[in-house]
Amino acid sequence: MNTRIRILAAACAALGLLPAAHAADPAPASDWTVPMSVTLVSDYIFRGQSQTWGGPALQVSIEAAHSSGFYAGFFASNVSDHWLPGAAVETDLYGGYRTKVADTFGVDVGAVYYMYPGANWSDSPFTGFNARNRLDTAEAYVAVSWEWLTFKTGRTLNEYFGWSTNNSPVNGGFFGDLNAGVTGNTRGSHYFELNAAYDVAEGWNVSGQIGRQIVRHSTGLDISYYKVGVTRTLPDGWSAGLFYSASSEPNAYKDFVSLDNGRSTSDIAKDKVFVSVTKAF
Repeated sequence: MNTRIRILAAACAALGLLPAAHAADPAPASDWTVPMSVTLVSDYIFRGQSQTWGGPALQVSIEAAHSSGFYAGFFASNVSDHWLPGAAVETDLYGGYRTKVADTFGVDVGAVYYMYPGANWSDSPFTGFNARNRLDTAEAYVAVSWEWLTFKTGRTLNEYFGWSTNNSPVNGGFFGDLNAGVTGNTRGSHYFELNAAYDVAEGWNVSGQIGRQIVRHSTGLDISYYKVGVTRTLPDGWSAGLFYSASSEPNAYKDFVSLDNGRSTSDIAKDKVFVSVTKAF
């Protein structure tokens, strides 16, 4: 290139008439998202029943989701050994596949494994009701959603949190109702529930839930549960919620005697207001 051409090229570049050198290509978007959250709740209520004997819980949740629809996650919370013999912590592993069939219709199929490290029904203080049996439970589930409504159902693949005729029998397993109790193998216990979550304004969401838990081969232990609440999204990933939980309150869960000391009592499934504060990352 002679001197005249070089001068002309430099002038064109200065005037922006020549394409600039290629900028570095942006990094491709990842196929994975990994949301994480930490939540403090004033009571950990699971299907209408307090898992913390009415006390607060600190919970951690993390999930890895792929753009294909496959996902896996982990959840942890403190729990009470008054209700779950020998348990201090619940750790859940779950995974599955979720997809959109249409813009407003989705399907989610998966399984969850509830684990209680070191916990066992042998930790119960009640002689004759403390045969060795772990609480760990596997459960398969399927959910279908339409816009802001979701219907979900699940079924246990082993005994329901270790409940058996050895630790939760009729005539002695539940002091609130001596006619209530387990009559056979609780594998195959199932639940179904309808959930709603609707954004009523920017940063405000109202939610509701109605469900029923069926404990297979039992009497007096099935429970219906309900929940309504409102959640406010706050800056920097924070949110706060106020909820009201209620249930059909079977007599078996009223004045439930502690599985830790055999003396304290609590209405496990009583109606209750609770609050939550969450930080999402």
